[in-house]
Amino acid sequence: MVLRFTLAYIPSEAWLRHSAQSDACSASERAAMTAIGFDFDHTLGTDNQVERFAFVKAASDLGAAHGVAVNGLAAFEAIDREIRSFRAGQCSLEVALRRAFAATLPEAAIDHRAAERFRELAVQMVPSYVRALPGVDALLHALDDALVPYAILTNGWNPLQQRKADAVGFRGPVLVSEDLGVRKPGAGAFAKLGEVLGVDSTDVWYVGDDPHADVGGALSAGMRAIWFDWEGRPYPAELAAPTATIHRIADVLSVVPV
Repeated sequence: MVLRFTLAYIPSEAWLRHSAQSDACSASERAAMTAIGFDFDHTLGTDNQVERFAFVKAASDLGAAHGVAVNGLAAFEAIDREIRSFRAGQCSLEVALRRAFAATLPEAAIDHRAAERFRELAVQMVPSYVRALPGVDALLHALDDALVPYAILTNGWNPLQQRKADAVGFRGPVLVSEDLGVRKPGAGAFAKLGEVLGVDSTDVWYVGDDPHADVGGALSAGMRAIWFDWEGRPYPAELAAPTATIHRIADVLSVVPV
């Protein structure tokens, strides 16, 4: 079975109320609205390296079918290296997987369904690996109650990123780089976010943990940027400073006027 994804989501009642309200507003009123964009990984949730473990499982299953023992550590290191390249925009997911499988298995053991099997396993394993960061559920409910529109803009592939968002109870749109054809920190990715949120870029607050892709990208797109520094890392001195810095996701409510 080939997994496909479309940019569809199940909106919350609050989101539907906001959409109706937005449709009834004039252009000047819409421009005054506040909206929030979120990164996903290490901002709303952690996936505990689900792609790495899915790859090791897929490679081990292929190896077993061909009588080949797979070195689990070597397989983990291979996919870790290639996923990092993919997330950095250096190659497509298909290229990353092709290289990871080639580094792990003899050519005769790699069939045409290897990449598809990896995708299937990664999505299936989401409930066991993905966890919301503390305070996310309360924050999303507070934004719903305040009728603040929000969406995720994330680098990655689908349906994995959508399933990860579902796993933490996210009820807004989920925009994924593989579907958009553009990725953070590119201005085109943030422009898509602004279009979905339906407000001027200056009224979007983007929340993320990556100083370059999240903060730098949002600022360059004319948005306000909140650096979510929950891991206690130094902020790169050469980059433009974020609009605000928080250490708990709940602190979004103390920064964004809602």
